[in-house]
Amino acid sequence: MKKKLLSVCFALVLMIGLLPSQAFAIDADDPQLESFLESIDWELEDYEGYLADFGLELADFEDASYLGTPLTEEGLEEIYDTYDLTYDELNDLLYEEEGFLEEDEEFPDSIWYMFIEDIEFSLDLIMNDPLTALDEDLSEENLEAAAEEYGFGSIEELEELFNLYEDSINNYTTLFEIENATEIYVAMEDGSDLDDETWGENDDVSEDDDLWEDNTDLSLDMLDTSILSDEPIFDIYAMITVMLLESALDFK
Repeated sequence: MKKKLLSVCFALVLMIGLLPSQAFAIDADDPQLESFLESIDWELEDYEGYLADFGLELADFEDASYLGTPLTEEGLEEIYDTYDLTYDELNDLLYEEEGFLEEDEEFPDSIWYMFIEDIEFSLDLIMNDPLTALDEDLSEENLEAAAEEYGFGSIEELEELFNLYEDSINNYTTLFEIENATEIYVAMEDGSDLDDETWGENDDVSEDDDLWEDNTDLSLDMLDTSILSDEPIFDIYAMITVMLLESALDFK
């Protein structure tokens, strides 16, 4: 029985492995494909023609979730407005930061950026990369954002922090340098406040010590909780009585 089950499983694995890739490809009448095309307002024939420009067809995609919105002037205008870029700036950014474009190649001709979603994904990665701030020049806008991020109400308040350490924002040229310096100065300020609180607590402890010394006699009286009397004979009888009571309880 076990051998038969193994044979069946092996046959199924072989069958699946030998299936053509088209078995997992999108059909032109796929409901998900129809819904997707309707959502982007494209006709099937036009969409297939767009894919053909890149040497692709629907059969090259496993399902509709792998498809995207074709590049159009309207779609690109939204990207330019959203990210405050021009066509040339976007092309240079994708070329320099991503490395998928060949020299003198423009992004609309690249299979890497054939969909609007591909460009948005790349831009989000670039814009949210912490290393991007390394070369970001200072501006009033990003200085205000930095001040707000570290809890300051204005650039002037941030400058006051720098002045406390005989420094100035004007001594820096990039946002990365400003953020590093701000973190250091804020940490130093927090440490200073902590030291002041610690000294205050130590003063309270010293006062408590003085109070304890002033009441030494009282504290000793409180610690004297002996039940034994000054008469040794009574102490012995008391101990014997306790032992007898314990023995009686054990018998019960």
